[in-house]
Amino acid sequence: MVAAEDATPVAVLNLQGLLFMSTPVSPFEVVDALVEEAREAARIVLVDFHAEATSEKVALSRILDGRVTAVIGTHTHVQTSDARVQPGGTAAITDAGMTGPHDSVIGVKAELAIRRMVTGIGVRFEPAEGGVRIEGALVECDADGRALSCEAVRVPVP
Repeated sequence: MVAAEDATPVAVLNLQGLLFMSTPVSPFEVVDALVEEAREAARIVLVDFHAEATSEKVALSRILDGRVTAVIGTHTHVQTSDARVQPGGTAAITDAGMTGPHDSVIGVKAELAIRRMVTGIGVRFEPAEGGVRIEGALVECDADGRALSCEAVRVPVP
């Protein structure tokens, strides 16, 4: 539980996807109980869905439409252009993107990531530099936690 700037309680849930990830418990098995518990504590409920597959992120956002304020996909580091408010009032974006150096391979010096992919040999990754951006999503909602708007945000850092 966190509080917004105006002290409004905000519940934040973090779930991990199943596809292509080692997840001990299916998020689909636990999400209903977690959302119910969160809604008892706050009207505004944000779900960070850390998953590899876009289909899984879209599916969860559809399941939760009308029950949470927003489902924000994370993990792939590539901002998607599908920010929206669904019919039931839940904001969704498949991936909020990455904050960090975009002249890279998802934040890593490109030559190191490429060497690992080409050779199959482990390489110590180092953060890249340059082209830094802050990416995310901006969700506006009403006092009941129903999303009014959702837009992708990208801010270059000088």
